[in-house]
Amino acid sequence: MSGDESERVAEFEAQHAAIIARTLAWADESAARGEYVEAVHWVETVRDMGHDLPSEYEAKRDMWLSAIESDRRSHG
Repeated sequence: MSGDESERVAEFEAQHAAIIARTLAWADESAARGEYVEAVHWVETVRDMGHDLPSEYEAKRDMWLSAIESDRRSHG
């Protein structure tokens, strides 16, 4: 791999990591507004991109799913 190619790969990986971080931040922002369905959507987007969720977000996802289920039981 040439130096230019290595730089392009490193830049791509950095941009990709930033996209994942931003997507998880959107999940947190959605949850902070009480929009748990949207928060779960954002973490599922990370999974759909082929990534495992950090354990912190696995736990948050479970908590958000529980909140969604509780809301459905109380309103349904």
